[in-house]
Amino acid sequence: MSQHYYTGSKKVLRKQSYLKFINAGILALTLFGYVANDITSADEAQPGKTVEKPIIDVRTDKLLKAMGDYLKSSGQFSFHVAIAFDEVIPSRQKIQYTASSDVAVHRPNKVYAERHGDLGDKRFWYDGKSMTLMDAKLGVYATEVVPADIDSAMDHLMEKYGFSPPLVDLVYEDPYQILIENAEFGFYAGLHNVAGVRCHHLAFVQKDIDWQIWIEDGKQLVPRKIVITYKNAPESPQFSAVLSEWDLDAHLPDTLFNIDLADTKNLKKIKFMTITDTILDKSDSEEQK
Repeated sequence: MSQHYYTGSKKVLRKQSYLKFINAGILALTLFGYVANDITSADEAQPGKTVEKPIIDVRTDKLLKAMGDYLKSSGQFSFHVAIAFDEVIPSRQKIQYTASSDVAVHRPNKVYAERHGDLGDKRFWYDGKSMTLMDAKLGVYATEVVPADIDSAMDHLMEKYGFSPPLVDLVYEDPYQILIENAEFGFYAGLHNVAGVRCHHLAFVQKDIDWQIWIEDGKQLVPRKIVITYKNAPESPQFSAVLSEWDLDAHLPDTLFNIDLADTKNLKKIKFMTITDTILDKSDSEEQK
């Protein structure tokens, strides 16, 4: 599981010339150990350190892999997600925000996502050539040329910008491998309901996060809920997502993944904020204190 759903910051723009995702559906991420908004991965193997084999019971591993294979087998799919996440303010109180997102995937090279929430609205397009992020409320958008397949494009976004679309682990070609790669321990927690749907409840432990996933019990092996606890972050904030309206036989039109330039005629084109920009911005702020 990627440690990327918590940001701990509401800052979106830097000097009105850069655009960046916020958490809660179109997300600031720390996938594969990259920096994003003050959280860095500690799951990387350190030089000279022995990597212990994860302890995951057979049933749990088989269910997670079955879910991953089920999503992997779908050439096109879409889903809706209701999100709640914590932000820790200077007084160490946790403030909860909510958002909803709709995500559409057309393998191997198209993704569309839109997010509406307490911290603003955004839309994201990836068409196999470039990706575009729009914030109509702020009156800005940004475009970047990216690799020609989903996996490479999402890696590029993380490496350079520290963000990706909502629940990005699920849009990769092999969701199981992405979810399981940093798990140290995993177990079966039982059969539990999510919005009236009976689900297999699985729980996993990583070095810096604990996470849970509820997988529908039946022929449609889709994730219905995900909860992540950032146990080593101050006050252990949580991210939760309830997934619904799954369509694994979606007939998604190509126009969905191509932004209509008419939508941008009243918007200002700006640049994305890179990870380096984020670090420099933080350093500037600290120097001004």
